[in-house]
Amino acid sequence: MEIIDKSICGEFRDTNEDKTGVFYNQTDQLLLVMADGMGGHNYGDVASNMAVEMVQEAWEKENFLASGEAEGFLRQLVIKTNRRLYDYQEAHTKYQGMGTTLVLAAVLDDTIIMLNVGDSRGYAVNRRSIEQVTKDHSFVNLLVEAGEITEEEAVRHPRRNVITKAMGTEKLIQPDIFRLRNKQYDYILLASDGLTDEVRNNEIHSIMLNTSNSLEVRAGQLIERAQKNGSTDNISVCIAALKASEAM
Repeated sequence: MEIIDKSICGEFRDTNEDKTGVFYNQTDQLLLVMADGMGGHNYGDVASNMAVEMVQEAWEKENFLASGEAEGFLRQLVIKTNRRLYDYQEAHTKYQGMGTTLVLAAVLDDTIIMLNVGDSRGYAVNRRSIEQVTKDHSFVNLLVEAGEITEEEAVRHPRRNVITKAMGTEKLIQPDIFRLRNKQYDYILLASDGLTDEVRNNEIHSIMLNTSNSLEVRAGQLIERAQKNGSTDNISVCIAALKASEAM
């Protein structure tokens, strides 16, 4: 399995508040992680780094997990990580107000488990389609689901960057959890909103399917497309090619 994670600060930011990670447990089960520190809060980069480091520490200590066990393990891991971030701010007033999104994808034989808090996204990709697995915890997504605006209107809505749930901002938080059949997909993609705010799903799909380019090149192309389309944010991607061969 080939895996690439890539993150850039971008031309208009002084600090990269995104953090990606690719981790394996004691039996080489894979976990992809992405966190995007909240730019409107203090120390977003601290929050995203802490969240990813906590997840890494717990995952790397773990042994073999069956898919049923992994779902409960990851859910509790997100809840505990959130509480540690919250408690850290309570004990260190300097960091009060920091927060981060979090999206995880565990690849466990025939099952993929995704969890998310915030608006960093998880996608599942095959030759036919790109599926946004996670649902954004955002103000505009609430409007879309209520039928008050369209998805196209959400793209340029003035409050599109307002998220409704984030790690570290509340004492107790529940992640959304999704289960997928591994064999149905060719790629898993995690992306921060620096990419997804500016690059439409059909563009992402087209770049991902160009297997004449290496996975590393395609990751770079996704980031370059976001910049070309006007992204002013940090931009991050984490991609796993699920098949032994990428020929599709």
